[in-house]
Amino acid sequence: MSEESTFPEELLAGLTPEQRDAVTSTRRRLLVRATAGSGKTHVLTLRIQRRIALGELDADHVLAMTFTRKAGDQLRQRLFRAGIRDVRAGTFHRAALTIVSEYRDDHGLKPLTIESQRRRLVASLATHLREDGVVKLEDWQLPRLDAEIGWALSQGLTGATYAKRARLVLRQGPLPPSTFADVLDRYVGLCRSRGILDFDLLLNEAITLLKNEPAVLASFRHRTRALFVDETQDMNPLQFDLLRQMAGDDPDLFCVGDPNQSIYGFNGAAPQLLTSLLDTWPDMDVLDLTRNHRSTANIVAIANTLLEPGAAGITPAKEDGELPLVRSYDTDTVEAEKVAQWLRSHRQPGSPWRAMAVLARTNAQLEGVASALQAADIPFTRLGSEHSPASDLVSGDAPTRWTHEDVPDAVALSTIHRAKGLEWQHVAVIGMAEGLLPHYNATTETEIAEEQRLAYVALTRAETSLLMTWSRGRDDPRRPERVASRFLTPIEAAVYVRTQELAPLEGDERRARIRAIREDLAKAQAAVALRDSGHE
Repeated sequence: MSEESTFPEELLAGLTPEQRDAVTSTRRRLLVRATAGSGKTHVLTLRIQRRIALGELDADHVLAMTFTRKAGDQLRQRLFRAGIRDVRAGTFHRAALTIVSEYRDDHGLKPLTIESQRRRLVASLATHLREDGVVKLEDWQLPRLDAEIGWALSQGLTGATYAKRARLVLRQGPLPPSTFADVLDRYVGLCRSRGILDFDLLLNEAITLLKNEPAVLASFRHRTRALFVDETQDMNPLQFDLLRQMAGDDPDLFCVGDPNQSIYGFNGAAPQLLTSLLDTWPDMDVLDLTRNHRSTANIVAIANTLLEPGAAGITPAKEDGELPLVRSYDTDTVEAEKVAQWLRSHRQPGSPWRAMAVLARTNAQLEGVASALQAADIPFTRLGSEHSPASDLVSGDAPTRWTHEDVPDAVALSTIHRAKGLEWQHVAVIGMAEGLLPHYNATTETEIAEEQRLAYVALTRAETSLLMTWSRGRDDPRRPERVASRFLTPIEAAVYVRTQELAPLEGDERRARIRAIREDLAKAQAAVALRDSGHE
């Protein structure tokens, strides 16, 4: 390692004091709790770059774990532009695959097959269950069985531990707990007998090797001297266990995450695991990045209403901007048409179509918007399911190509889950009605809390203008009429308050406001003068 600093310190010039602390802190263990739009990935990248430049780390001793292929690619691209080539960056599953594959290669074992579509295995399992007389499952039940197997494995459960945990958390599974416990063990046995690992079993295999094979652990620790974890709030217990085995008792560990953006409960993720980091490594330092550099002050004020009690509020870095709008309509068709009109009204120089997005809880809700945009001759593109938990395994092992990809000038149509981590100038969030957001499947307090965080993520994708809409759903008289989402109650109250605050004042009220502003300005100027004179 070079002892001479080659890090361009001017890269720190544009950082806030909190961001600078996160980049330059000398603590071996650091958790950065970073709100939406606070530049957390930029901070993580700069910290890696700086530590390598200062000779504290070799690039090939760094492992950065993310949750999607795209996130890993972006991190590598940023480091590539800084002249750093050898940092390993990818999903937890990519790291696990490396551990398992190297072990099997070293011991002359046959490579394992990774199954990216668990539903195929579940369908085969259902056939065996029917043949063995365990339980008869219809095809329509298989998606729920698939989801329950995924949840159980993500929690690190086996047949022996599932029933107790399911009862403890009031889990409403597709089968009675004792029956499903047997089914879970049979599923794992089926995979083992075929030499197949699904994504969760892949993580478990890596954990087992790190626990039980000293040579595997020693090799990993020799090669990996520092761990960086982005989007830490997306970890599930199985991924956390993998991190714990990788890290050991005295790790060089840097984690960034936002508990308010924990929205992957279906993958077993829970924001409480951020607290588990501190329980596991009690001397871990904590820094908070609460300044939002993405959204206007008005958007931040509205998004703040969706934070859970006790959560740190967001501080805006931008001016007030447009007031967010809340609109209701009688039918889904009218809602879609009005959204198209709103988008067109924001098509101005500096605001191309690609600077706009329409977000919804589900893909099905976007169909009507697509039709309305097509009728209005507005170009649009649909964002795919890139944010799968092991997307860098699904896409194969081909090396990343550092090529420029042209972005079409089109409005993005996306689910809120897919939009996480992205941003646009103008965002319309549709379907803010009970049964849609929150979704009708969310029935427990924990599930409703996650739906609220999902709404928070949606609102904080917007930089300058935000439209929130819902429809009573009168297109179809066969279904009950919808009512506004419970999340709109505090939002509409905040919009009203902001409207009153920004309304022009008249008479004595206006004069009093101006007088107060002048007095505050005079006090600030006096304080500056005192400081500059050296008499603080």
